[in-house]
Amino acid sequence: MLRLMRHQLLSHWARSLALLVGILVAVSSFAVLSATTESARLTVTGTVGESRGAYDLLIRPRGAAQELETEQGLIRPNSLSDVYGGLTRSQLAAVRRVPGVEVAAPLEVLGYATEPGSVSIDLAKLLPRGTRGTYELGRTWHYDRGLSTIAQQPHTVFLTPYPLETRPGERVVRQEADGRAEYLTNRYFEVLPSGERREVCEGGLRAEEQSTGLSHAVTCLSWSGITARGEQPAARRSGPWTRVVFAFPVSYVIAGIDPEAEAELFGLRAAVTEGRYLTSAPPRQVPGQGDEAPGAVLPMLRSADAPGDLEVAVTLTRKGDDHTLLSKRFDAGSRQLEHEVGERSEAVLGSLRATGPVTYETDGDGTVRPRTVRRPDGEAAALPLDGQDVWFRSLVPQGEQGERPSALPEVVGSFDPGRLPEFDAASRVPLGTYAQPALTGADARSQKLLGGEALRPASSPTSYIQQPPLLLTSMAAADWLGDHGYLTSGQATAPISAIRVRVAGVTGADAVSRERVRLAAEAVGRIPGLRVDITLGSSPAPLTVELPAGDNGRPALALTEWWSRKNVAARIIRASDTKSLVLLGLVLVVCVLFVANAAASSVRTRRAEWGLLTAVGWRRRHLFGVVLGELLLLGAVAGVLGAAVAWGAGRALGVDAPAGHVLAAVPVALAVAAASGAVPAWLASRVQPVTALRPAVATGGRARMFAGVTGLAVANAVRARGRSLLGAAAVATATAATLLLLAAAYAFRGTLAGSLLGETISVQVRSADVAAVVTMAVLSVVAVGDVLYLGVQERAAEFALLRAVGWGDRMVTRLVLLEGTLIGLLGSLGGVLLGGAAALRLSPGGWTALALPACGVVAAGTALSAAAGFVPVLIQRRHPTARLLAEE
Repeated sequence: MLRLMRHQLLSHWARSLALLVGILVAVSSFAVLSATTESARLTVTGTVGESRGAYDLLIRPRGAAQELETEQGLIRPNSLSDVYGGLTRSQLAAVRRVPGVEVAAPLEVLGYATEPGSVSIDLAKLLPRGTRGTYELGRTWHYDRGLSTIAQQPHTVFLTPYPLETRPGERVVRQEADGRAEYLTNRYFEVLPSGERREVCEGGLRAEEQSTGLSHAVTCLSWSGITARGEQPAARRSGPWTRVVFAFPVSYVIAGIDPEAEAELFGLRAAVTEGRYLTSAPPRQVPGQGDEAPGAVLPMLRSADAPGDLEVAVTLTRKGDDHTLLSKRFDAGSRQLEHEVGERSEAVLGSLRATGPVTYETDGDGTVRPRTVRRPDGEAAALPLDGQDVWFRSLVPQGEQGERPSALPEVVGSFDPGRLPEFDAASRVPLGTYAQPALTGADARSQKLLGGEALRPASSPTSYIQQPPLLLTSMAAADWLGDHGYLTSGQATAPISAIRVRVAGVTGADAVSRERVRLAAEAVGRIPGLRVDITLGSSPAPLTVELPAGDNGRPALALTEWWSRKNVAARIIRASDTKSLVLLGLVLVVCVLFVANAAASSVRTRRAEWGLLTAVGWRRRHLFGVVLGELLLLGAVAGVLGAAVAWGAGRALGVDAPAGHVLAAVPVALAVAAASGAVPAWLASRVQPVTALRPAVATGGRARMFAGVTGLAVANAVRARGRSLLGAAAVATATAATLLLLAAAYAFRGTLAGSLLGETISVQVRSADVAAVVTMAVLSVVAVGDVLYLGVQERAAEFALLRAVGWGDRMVTRLVLLEGTLIGLLGSLGGVLLGGAAALRLSPGGWTALALPACGVVAAGTALSAAAGFVPVLIQRRHPTARLLAEE
């Protein structure tokens, strides 16, 4: 048998050489690409492994996560700002006792506080001294990047050069949200040089828009000052009184923290830019005034990153005159935290409010739509101006009403969230506690409406975009608030909204670190009442949010909001390994198809030989062994040569090819030879001597007529359907891999993993993927060329007859190229369907982005398959027509 195999390989040296080269190219490419892919895998694993956010576990009360988060493995951004307690101090202590917990930092969201902001305008800088007249102050508010607008009625301002004297007016009682309020009014009199007193600024009081109290219908100002009748001279307000001030309420989130744990987890102490950091000391007690109970000074650390999306445009005109004296815009949103360090805030902690969470509607394309809630009548009066717009969150009162000791917030320092460590940009969790959320336009229309800018929080707690905590206090101060009725009873009992945990010994998202975090999460999960989310390996993921139109001019917007997708790092590492194995496996599949086609052709041409050997007593297993043995010999030689080629190519390309990858070429070559030769060897063993040795005889059946060159090409492809399908399968394999690569790199912009980390990693591993796909494309073209070559060889007499009846070389060439085109088109369409299904499984909803690459892949696969027919055409032209006809 060995002598027969050696004789057959040498006597059919051209076919043997083609098979040897095919296996050699495949296994050497496999060895080099596996080394390159392993290097890329280490890069991916290293990059993913080093990516780590501030904390590894997020612990919230059960029920805090929304259905959308649970279904899609997400965590919504700034979700902690609408969780008001739910975890107890005993649960925090239990978490800190869990083995492996390095830092457990609690966050207690106390609620929204509302206080008056103000804008001041000095008329002395705008008018000549001594001017007397009546002016109108116009105020137009803008938010949502200027898309929403509210214009207030002009406010009247009276200015006189003469002194003004005030006298007590009537008392006004007004029903407020928290009870009845009593206001003392003033009457204003202009003191003329003659001593006569003339009453001015009449009109009483009115409820100022977006203010919690009452204001005079007309603001009285004087160049000579304002005094109260009966005041002592030392108490009189003499001199210019020309400044008009209008107030508006602003809201911000207050949260309690453990200062030491927060500094260790986030580095918050290092972000303090002014004043001092918080301490864990209890609040400083202050004596009560009059009948008031003793109060406490609550230390507050303010954020320097207050929302700045609320603006007010102010105009000042003289009544009855169109000439504008002032036109200026003021940033009203960021004015809410302008307290000086060491200054006691005017915040009314008695009006702490909570909000309900936003709920969503979803559809199949991944778009979410936040639901709106009903705005109760009268509730918007105590809110910032944008509280008059559509509500996405309901308001819930906090604390108890009635007599309570005074809470005096005092700003002790300021911190800049921009100075906090960013950790890894591709894995940071969007709910990083202190970062301002920013939503960008998800389509061209929305981007144009927003002017290319991001939509940020304004001020109202009822708007869609949630504020982060802007004022921080200590847990001791939060306890004081809970003990004295400023919080609900449930919040006072279980004040902690979330616990953020860093696990000891975790260096990134590598396998060992993930296992440590998993064990810690399981131990924490056994504590009753806790919901545990593993944030290690999380990464920002874009979600399209369709925001409905507002009530004040803002049209509907499609926005991109970055949520946090959990467990991205582990999925990327697994996907990287799977993708590498799939691509390398497809390289070998194309090679197996090529070799199997060539081996099957060799078996067909040697049918008489198999029949003769069977007639002289050879058993089927001997025939099977001869055919398979020939391929295994070629595989062994190709494996040794492939190892040498892989080593040299790795040195030349600068690829670190380990000895294991190089030597793997030998067993891989033997496996390719065995896989591709099994079916042809089985066919050879099934040959019957009688049919194999009998000359081919025409049966005299009715011949079919074909319509021109195209019909004949289709008939030839169908006649050798097995061989044609092998060639089409090779093309399908290459086109499927190509389309998947294009989908990852271009159509979906590298976001097959659906996250920022997935985008980063897909760019890093693209070179190895491209090399594998190029190798598959080359092998598939060679396979199609081999199919056409075998067809030309077998039908040499047919081509000679066509020439004899008048067909020219151009017609014959067209016939062969059409056969290649048909094979390529069939394979490309099948590959696009397979590759498209795989890509859309990884990134649903990408049909539109996938259409253009799919068309390009089909065109390229068809064109290359057609081009593969040029070599067989040139070979068939060398066949002598007369000799072939004589032999036929």
